[in-house]
Amino acid sequence: MAMNKQIKIQKLNVNTEIWEDYYVCYAEVNKASGKEYFNARTNITQNTYNFAVMYIRKLEDIIFNTNQYRISYRNNIFDIKNVDDKQEKRIKLTLVAECIAI
Repeated sequence: MAMNKQIKIQKLNVNTEIWEDYYVCYAEVNKASGKEYFNARTNITQNTYNFAVMYIRKLEDIIFNTNQYRISYRNNIFDIKNVDDKQEKRIKLTLVAECIAI
């Protein structure tokens, strides 16, 4: 699959507590899993996606600091839960993220 979906990685500014655009790139986007919860007559869907992006040094901090970054994709916000740098080769990063807002 090609890295042909544009995503925006945002970083939390700890001084202002505002999310700021950090890096725009193209990614291979795959839905990893989906869960549905039924709670008090409300249907809540939780979706996990994998965003594969080419490695650049600017993304190094995300590997160990996922709580300060998130992804904006197709008007959805995704909370980055994990980053996979396969065998630490620094070629491609897979950002595992859950959709938190539409």
